[in-house]
Amino acid sequence: MTIWKKLVLTASIAIGMVMPLSSHAETVELTVSSWLPPTHSLVAGFIVPWMAEVEKETEGRVKPRLLPKAVTNAAGHYDAVRNGLVDLAFISHAYYPGRFELTKLGTLPLTGEHGEARSVAAWRIYDKYLKSAGEHRGVQLLGMYGHGPGMVMSGKKPVRQIEDFNGLKVRLGGGMAADVAKVLNVNAVVKPAPESYELLSTGVVDGVFLPAESLVAFRLDEVVQSITRFPGGLYGDSHGFIMNERSYKKLSEQDRAIIDRLSGEHLARLAGAAWGGADNKSLALAKDKGIEIIDADAALVEAVRDRTAPFEQAWLDAASKHNIDGPAVMAEYRSMLQELDAEIAARPTE
Repeated sequence: MTIWKKLVLTASIAIGMVMPLSSHAETVELTVSSWLPPTHSLVAGFIVPWMAEVEKETEGRVKPRLLPKAVTNAAGHYDAVRNGLVDLAFISHAYYPGRFELTKLGTLPLTGEHGEARSVAAWRIYDKYLKSAGEHRGVQLLGMYGHGPGMVMSGKKPVRQIEDFNGLKVRLGGGMAADVAKVLNVNAVVKPAPESYELLSTGVVDGVFLPAESLVAFRLDEVVQSITRFPGGLYGDSHGFIMNERSYKKLSEQDRAIIDRLSGEHLARLAGAAWGGADNKSLALAKDKGIEIIDADAALVEAVRDRTAPFEQAWLDAASKHNIDGPAVMAEYRSMLQELDAEIAARPTE
């Protein structure tokens, strides 16, 4: 073999060794769509930090990119992810009537005091008992989380007793909030949360069902005059953080493992802490601005409990259809919530 042939052979072997490494090092970009503004606690406190974690842990091999504009409306994001229009997005389960009946466990009234507790408990129960029901078909569910206690924010008509709900025009997003509104004789206006300011400021609605953090997120402190809050919340809401299945499977085994590690309970804590953690700051702002904060008295709480009791049975019936021991799962969920709420309450305040 001539020297020239040896050089060519050596170069060919070298190229063969380098090419796979070069290909493996290529950056995989994952697009992320959000239908909430970038200043919202879920985006600034959860999505952006989570994207940074993914990029850091994969050493830049996977780079999520938040799109400057949502690819569709709020309810359209499930199909947008499933069909590959975008790689990652979050969905509100409330925007899909009749589809996420088991997931409703995490939204029952008068159950949890903090978004992080609700989120972690909901994920643990889902992962342990409910995922086999396939409610998130067609997408890769990375995690679930929820907001803090749902409240009534009113323009000019404060809610102090059960009769004050009668005929009250309220913006809500669907799901458990819609179920609660129906039994409280509320005149429901089903619209996405970002439309709350316009609906209230123009008098289309008398109030909104939202968690406290929304006061700042949607500038409602400018139009809300009173807030009625309930122990454990008048209702809850849950979100799913979902990924396109093909995009997930195309990642290397190493990077899928990293995504998995940053999902599940880790994701639930991060998102729940961001969403629920903004509640206290919003309530403090409400007090500073002279917004009346009404704590539901025992009579109002009991009236709400009586009217919403059937929702627990509805969940038990849904669980039974999937051969799930509903009473045992619900008892475990409530016990878990109490422990998590106590854990969060015991943390030192900043």
